[in-house]
Amino acid sequence: MAFSSDLLRKVSSGEYTFNKLTSDTKIKPFKCNNQDLADFLINDAKVYLKYLRYTTFLIENKDITVAYYSLANDVLRLDPKVDKELDDKIKLGIEGKDYSFQEYMFSQNIFPAVKIGRLAVYEDLRNKGYGTDIIKLLVGSFKQNNKTGCQFITVDA
Repeated sequence: MAFSSDLLRKVSSGEYTFNKLTSDTKIKPFKCNNQDLADFLINDAKVYLKYLRYTTFLIENKDITVAYYSLANDVLRLDPKVDKELDDKIKLGIEGKDYSFQEYMFSQNIFPAVKIGRLAVYEDLRNKGYGTDIIKLLVGSFKQNNKTGCQFITVDA
């Protein structure tokens, strides 16, 4: 998977750190062109963590929060009568694979998912590919190290 930014290099070199938000985390300054996203990080992320709504991950340098994203468990519900096109794409995606439960999969209308509830990049660092690379990392992580059994990634727009 090709990455479009220097985000991974900066994390690997130690210039940026990658941390899971905890109740004790001191959140570094964060500015974003979307005030709701900035407010969530500063005012709500720890509350959502406390009540098990979202888990938030921070990418920081020594001075600021470079980017953050929040994840939650989700479910994708399909009504095959309404979502026929998507239902067909799902079936095509698993067709021909060696799944002993393929027949069972075709009969399901509910699929486990993980939701990207929030994703934001510091305003001066926008348009550098950081957001795209975070999504690529998440997709790769769930493909290779799927600890929750999710089959889809959803986005809360």
